[in-house]
Amino acid sequence: MGNLALNRLPIEREIWTKPEETTNGNINEYDDHNGFGYAVWPCNYTIDLESEFRLSVIRFLLWDNLGKPGTNVNPRKYKFTLSVSSDGINYFTIFSNQNKDGGNGWFAFEFTNDFYARYIRLTGHFNSANKHFHLVEFEIHDQAPPPVVSKNYQSIDIAAGIGMPSEQRMTELINNVISTRSAIFEGVEEKLKMLDSSLKKSGEAFEQIDLIKKSNDFTTEAANNNKRAIKWLWASGITLLLFLVILIWFVFCDNHSTKIITDAAKDMNVQPYTTLLVSAFYATKAVLLSTILFILTWLLKNYRSEKHNYVINKHKAMTLTVATGILTKEDYKNTDRGNIFIQAMEIIFTHQVSGFSKEDTSSPNVIDSLLQKGIPKGDM
Repeated sequence: MGNLALNRLPIEREIWTKPEETTNGNINEYDDHNGFGYAVWPCNYTIDLESEFRLSVIRFLLWDNLGKPGTNVNPRKYKFTLSVSSDGINYFTIFSNQNKDGGNGWFAFEFTNDFYARYIRLTGHFNSANKHFHLVEFEIHDQAPPPVVSKNYQSIDIAAGIGMPSEQRMTELINNVISTRSAIFEGVEEKLKMLDSSLKKSGEAFEQIDLIKKSNDFTTEAANNNKRAIKWLWASGITLLLFLVILIWFVFCDNHSTKIITDAAKDMNVQPYTTLLVSAFYATKAVLLSTILFILTWLLKNYRSEKHNYVINKHKAMTLTVATGILTKEDYKNTDRGNIFIQAMEIIFTHQVSGFSKEDTSSPNVIDSLLQKGIPKGDM
């Protein structure tokens, strides 16, 4: 349909001066006094499309002094918020630069997914030049609009969640189909069933999105566990190397005990204490080696703990991924999906085998555990 806002006036037309200028389609002829509408900020500018439409692009031009050839961009800054609504009461914010530096010229907001709305609102918060908020043109498109040639053009992609039509809009669509008694709409009952099924699947999709997010959380934590495990393993290796170096030194290179005995033989006063001195020397060696072994044991314990958590979190992530796949895959439509979900939760919240815990008695098989009770034979 093109520009849905063309020649429409805002709901707040009483507070705007020359509001008709803002939707007349004239984007190239404006100056200091003509070609734009304005209101004292803070102010709202709301276009009512009278019905919900799929939005492709919302764009508007804030006065920038480029309406005449040979002019330069004005340094003034506008701050604004763009929001949409399906009922005119609850508004969803698309974009806001209220807490930023602001700007002027063209702002184009392109929706990267299907999004529906009836009311489009531009809220003017601030103008660095004066008390007025100046709007040259406001456009709403349900398909890709023609390009605008301007050196002051900003394009912003908007991924505004899952923009399904409102329940009211869906009801209107259904009533229109039912009330139109034409051969074109034969089989409408079947189509309504498909629509109802689609709405149910949309509800399931929201639940599955939560599962996917949680699976990503487990995957991220597993990666962190693995990184920490590698650090503990390096520390363990260095400690083991230190232990072996000291042990080899003590066994093959250290002759301090011989020196103690030799020196004691030369001194009659020290000779009675030779055995005590040698014992103390070897005791010191034993304490040093024991301390290093204790540290090595502690490092390896932390390594095993992180690897255990790594495997467990990977199992949890894989469990949620498999469960989500089963809940969405058409091949498993006859599967007891509630039982699949329960099985997934049991796997996640009960003890799992990782191969790094003393309590482990068998190898893990997450997929078998998840599928063995959830999918009846013959339904694959």
